[in-house]
Amino acid sequence: MEIKNVTLFFIGIAILMLGILIIIFDYPQIQYIENEDSSQLLDGEKRSLYQRLVIEFSAGIGICGLGILLLVGSFLKRFENGLRQ
Repeated sequence: MEIKNVTLFFIGIAILMLGILIIIFDYPQIQYIENEDSSQLLDGEKRSLYQRLVIEFSAGIGICGLGILLLVGSFLKRFENGLRQ
């Protein structure tokens, strides 16, 4: 496999790493909140925090997917000289 667009490759790696870091740091917090308050009802502040963590985790998955798409795109001949034809 040969990298056709090196710039796109490095941007893809950076975005993929950002997404992975978001996932790595948010997942344990979500699990902690779920396990801590499984028997009790979440109060307003904790529920708000939990919802924000879930949204951020979902965004991390999306960012990770975008990084993978950019990495795959960097190997395609179509993007060898950028997006211009």
